[in-house]
Amino acid sequence: MLFALAGLAPVTLLVFGCGKGRDGVNLPRGAAVLRIADADDVPTLDPAAGYDTESWTFEQAIFDTLVRYRDDNVELEPDLATSWESSSDARTFTFHLRRDARFSNGRAVTSDDFRYGIERVLDPATNSRGMEYYRSIVGSADFAAHRATHVRGIETPGPFTIVFQLDSPDPIFVHKLTMPFASAVPREVAQRWGEDFSHHVVGSGAFMLRQWLGEERLVLVRNPYYFQNGEPRLDAIVDSLGVTPELQWLRYEAGSLDALTEIPPAEFPYVMKTARLRALTQKKTTVTTRYLGMNCQMWPFTDVRVRQAINYGIDRDKLVALLNGRGVAATGVLPPNLPGFDAGLKGYSYDPKRARALLEEAHLAAGFTFELWLRADTTMLMLGQSIQQDLALVGLHVEIKPVAWGPFLEAIRDPHTVQAFLSAWEADFPDPQNFLGVLLARDQWRANNDAFYYNPQFQKLIDRAADQTDLKVRYQLYNQAEKIVVADAPWAFLYYPVVYVITQPWVHDYTLNPMRPTRFERVWVSKH
Repeated sequence: MLFALAGLAPVTLLVFGCGKGRDGVNLPRGAAVLRIADADDVPTLDPAAGYDTESWTFEQAIFDTLVRYRDDNVELEPDLATSWESSSDARTFTFHLRRDARFSNGRAVTSDDFRYGIERVLDPATNSRGMEYYRSIVGSADFAAHRATHVRGIETPGPFTIVFQLDSPDPIFVHKLTMPFASAVPREVAQRWGEDFSHHVVGSGAFMLRQWLGEERLVLVRNPYYFQNGEPRLDAIVDSLGVTPELQWLRYEAGSLDALTEIPPAEFPYVMKTARLRALTQKKTTVTTRYLGMNCQMWPFTDVRVRQAINYGIDRDKLVALLNGRGVAATGVLPPNLPGFDAGLKGYSYDPKRARALLEEAHLAAGFTFELWLRADTTMLMLGQSIQQDLALVGLHVEIKPVAWGPFLEAIRDPHTVQAFLSAWEADFPDPQNFLGVLLARDQWRANNDAFYYNPQFQKLIDRAADQTDLKVRYQLYNQAEKIVVADAPWAFLYYPVVYVITQPWVHDYTLNPMRPTRFERVWVSKH
């Protein structure tokens, strides 16, 4: 098959069909291909819809934002913005765009494309979980209520200038523009495809969608219009879908996978003891919290004593041991390497006696049965079974329900479906708001507050903290709010993960970022 892009300028053609590799994909002979795998299908490629690691991995390869994080840390750097300024009151932000950026169909990227991308997120019809981050823009409420055709606080005085006006100060607003939600999106393409835009995405990033066979394969190829000279260094990325972590490991050892983002627990000691393999691993100290969420609107988790009992009844150290030490027992919501972390916060110890006493106080001494939803993979099942065993010792019967990733994400957003679930949250930007304000606020029900938690005192504190520009005061307010959450226990706070990634010796510049999936544009492979 001949694959070529027709556009506004001459491009280099990639000819497909010259040779069929072991992955079943037609690629040019000698093409530089990165082969990876996932246990599940990718939920979406629509930047307004995706809000999970799998989706973001590929969305950030296909789409560009105004600013981004550096490859290996959370320092801001330009993406399609060449520069930006903010007002002293943190309410006005002006960005100046590159003039040479193009979408993969050849059309130039302008400020209108960034405005449209954020307006899609703010449109209730899109049902985007990213709406929370941009509601402070002046006029967003009028736009959402269809009283205005555009968001008044997003101004485009020229094709390469965009200005954001906020209702209230937001010292971290620029960080919120690093997320795929704030990508440049071509209106004509998104409107043409409507709800099917995810399968026909057009972005200005280093790669573009070539093929997506649900639950089988996702293929990205280089965007010939990408503005960075010499990038991407790969011709294609082939993601095999529906491959269990155990099978991924076997394929890695056979040399048919180039990178593994999860080393199965059973293989991890072998990797660490084998010098050749250990030298190929990278350690990523994530800004992540793993937790067991409890639906505070469903019996028996409407009772705080029950939720506290669950916390006392789980042996966190055992969970970390099952993961070969790849984690630290959690004391609260915020992970240790997040600015504003409260090192003095005391969480829940493993205390089955206290758990039984709390259940007795709640008139549930005889115990009860509940369903624990989790992602259907070996590691999550192992953790679920450990929790099941722990809680059985205090008289509770846990029924484990493994579910594929996409249906799992959909189910936990329904307040009437899921009693309890295993989940994790990786920071989108370095501020407590991204945990406390996003995951536990009342206005995040059916969006990100999957525990359906509400405490008015907590809400007042995070509302005060949100527009506080004095970081010391800001963190103090969030610390007070977190203490309330820990006492209310809408989650069982489990552990802060540590991730090890392993690549083949022929993979180079595969860099880990503490808050984002690896960016692929600078990755390259040598002959093997």
